[in-house]
Amino acid sequence: MTHDERYAEHVRAWAAELRAGSTVPWSDFLGATPSIPPTAAIGSLPGAAQLELVRRLAGEEEAADLPDFGGLADLVLATPGPGRGLVDVPLPWPGRDAEDGATVGTPPVAPEELPAEELLRICTGVLVRLLSAEPTGPVRRPARPWRPWRRAFTLLGAPTTVDLVRRALLRQGLREGGARTTYLVLGGPLEELMAQRWSARVRAGAGVRWQRMWRVAAANDRVPPGIALPTIASHLAEEFDAARVHVVLAPDAQTSLALVAEILGVQAAPIADRYDGLATDLLRRVNPVLTLAVGEEARRDVVARVWPEIAAGESSGPLAAPAGQLAWAIGAGERMATALAGGRYAVHGDPALLVPTRRPGVRRAPDPDDVLAHALRVVTRAWRRHVAGTDAAKGRG
Repeated sequence: MTHDERYAEHVRAWAAELRAGSTVPWSDFLGATPSIPPTAAIGSLPGAAQLELVRRLAGEEEAADLPDFGGLADLVLATPGPGRGLVDVPLPWPGRDAEDGATVGTPPVAPEELPAEELLRICTGVLVRLLSAEPTGPVRRPARPWRPWRRAFTLLGAPTTVDLVRRALLRQGLREGGARTTYLVLGGPLEELMAQRWSARVRAGAGVRWQRMWRVAAANDRVPPGIALPTIASHLAEEFDAARVHVVLAPDAQTSLALVAEILGVQAAPIADRYDGLATDLLRRVNPVLTLAVGEEARRDVVARVWPEIAAGESSGPLAAPAGQLAWAIGAGERMATALAGGRYAVHGDPALLVPTRRPGVRRAPDPDDVLAHALRVVTRAWRRHVAGTDAAKGRG
């Protein structure tokens, strides 16, 4: 048996064990006797990134009771990584790597040493295949009782905070919009405003990186329009009665809701903050490939349905301005704070809250290793939905 034949047999044997839930790395498996015989059913030899991704998925806590893990493994092993990256990465193999032709093509890499970006490429491909099979159609929202005597509200500003506060107010029976609505412009620290704007843009289909959004804003010397709080509030005050315009500045969603509830004369129910920087960075990788696979309209429908599960479980905390744009961010925050303090509308909270500070030990960009750890959880959830949907379809058939 040649080196190549022995290599292929050992890779297939490792793949068979990974399909069964093994988490043994290739470097340890090299000297071991396979407990599961290799099978040709695996097809053409998968690359190091696909194999390593299966191994890491098997080690996920959420994969402990995952149905048909072998089916998920087969999907991963057969999925190429979209975009630019390493091609068909082989695994290290004693003897073969020392041969004359070993330097041709992509050099062997121990799977556990692959950079997170390579594994994220495979995750992207797997998620696109799973999300492409998600049901489409408008997201159903529960009907709200019409209560014309309740005070009406209109929320603008920080997208994620707006969403959380809106849901809380609607649950209390308040109505949104109308002729005598109270306009509430929600804001907070500039870095958090930018993070929420980034998340909203990516969910809408953009593939922009966190760092690029800051570079563009600094180059144009302009905060993105959707979170330019002084501009929004000034426009509302000129267009409508300034007494109906309130700017609400708070460090978190719960404090925002408390201030809004006080303005509207209602109780503030508990709500939880949502940080989704890792989920946003994952989705911006998926967006262009998913759009090619299903079209933009279907992509929007799918993301609207599954975003809560994509973002669930993230505990990474807030993102800060990249170091190269921090000085601009401080200046922009100071200008916004000054403009808000001199506006014709009511301001609730301290405008100085907007201004970033220079502090060590903060995340100035999503770390690929953290994004990968989150992506593994997202893949297991998507697979669980896929199996449940397949089983339900069989039951209907």
